[in-house]
Amino acid sequence: MKPKDIFQNDSGHSIEWGEATWDKDDFSIRNRYDNPLTGRFNKAGSSEVPWEDFKMMIKQSILRGHLENKDLAEILGYIETVQ
Repeated sequence: MKPKDIFQNDSGHSIEWGEATWDKDDFSIRNRYDNPLTGRFNKAGSSEVPWEDFKMMIKQSILRGHLENKDLAEILGYIETVQ
């Protein structure tokens, strides 16, 4: 993956958005963890997901009731701030 945008917290966890590993024309998102012992990328603890799959995961999580109303309200609040 070639990250184009990165969110990182202090624990070595980050979320990256960018050019997919498998095709430079695809967009993907990665849940990245660095190995605390080596400081290097932990491939086993990190996953890269195609953007279309990520959107489907969100949609199906909502439709199947895996997100509580308080979670959805929080998400809606974030959506309203960027509109």
